[in-house]
Amino acid sequence: MEHNSNSIWYKLGLFFCWILNISPVLHISRDEEFDSISQLTDLRISILSLPWADKHLYFISRTKEKGFEIFSVLKISNLQSPRSRKELQECKSKFSELTDDASGIKSQLRIDFLKHKSMDCQNSINTLNNKVNSYIAIALVYAGLCTFLFKSLLKLPVSTISLVLWGVFSLSVIFLINVLVLLRRYLQVKGAEKSMFSSFKEFPDWKTLAEGIYIDWLTSQEEQIAAATLVKNIEKYFIRSVALSSVLLIAATLQPHSWFLTKPLDRNGSDTKFVLVDHEGNFSSQELLNLSKSLSPNDKVTFIYSSSNNLGKATTAFTIKALELVGKNSTIELDDTLFNTKLLIASMEEQQ
Repeated sequence: MEHNSNSIWYKLGLFFCWILNISPVLHISRDEEFDSISQLTDLRISILSLPWADKHLYFISRTKEKGFEIFSVLKISNLQSPRSRKELQECKSKFSELTDDASGIKSQLRIDFLKHKSMDCQNSINTLNNKVNSYIAIALVYAGLCTFLFKSLLKLPVSTISLVLWGVFSLSVIFLINVLVLLRRYLQVKGAEKSMFSSFKEFPDWKTLAEGIYIDWLTSQEEQIAAATLVKNIEKYFIRSVALSSVLLIAATLQPHSWFLTKPLDRNGSDTKFVLVDHEGNFSSQELLNLSKSLSPNDKVTFIYSSSNNLGKATTAFTIKALELVGKNSTIELDDTLFNTKLLIASMEEQQ
């Protein structure tokens, strides 16, 4: 079935499939593009898809060619397996059947053409090598950002949003691991079969030389295609990982208090406690907000801290002034051996 790729409906459909291609749930992809998608033909629809380095894992998927599958694994090597030595020998035999003149002019022309094509392959490989070197340098810095995000998420209270962010972080780390494994795989692409020019050593003529250069061009072409596929997937996973980490960076650092507000404690009794400064000496503006919301005209607040806790004393004075608790507060100073030296607790009690 042919599609008009310029129609608005086709482009909308492609955009919708591209969105689902990013999601691991209800995933849409093309095996021919190694889980990418650039056209709406031969699609694979999966309930769940997990990327893992140079392979993709599909759970409960369907393709036009294979139908329904409970579990399927797609590998890059399945799509782009290199030519075997036997296949290269067949290509060489077909090339040797080409006619040549006595002076070898045709072979020289073929050599010039193959040199030009080989140079194009090598230039492309050099460009890919430069990209990979840049990605390696960026990955080292980016790993530090992931460490920072991990530490930031550890500080978040348990909530539905924090669990979602942990899931996003896990997916971002999976993408980063895929990048690192593919970078390692890229460095192993250099094992292509090359011509040793043994025939040329025995029979040095233009035609034999052309055959050797032809084999080298075929293997260089395979190396270029394999390297380009790896770099394409490295870029894809890198962009997705960075995009997810950017969302986490905004959620976990720029807006921590507005995204993770905890509800005020229900006052089932006459006493409610608020941790204004925790065991590590971190002031909680959220707890102060909860205290202010819970106060009523008949409430009295008792501040509890250790005798050497200067931050607790200063925070107490600030809270009394900010919440207008003059005449409605009391303080309890405990010995450092009996109470945490950084902790400040505000205990609210309804006056009888």
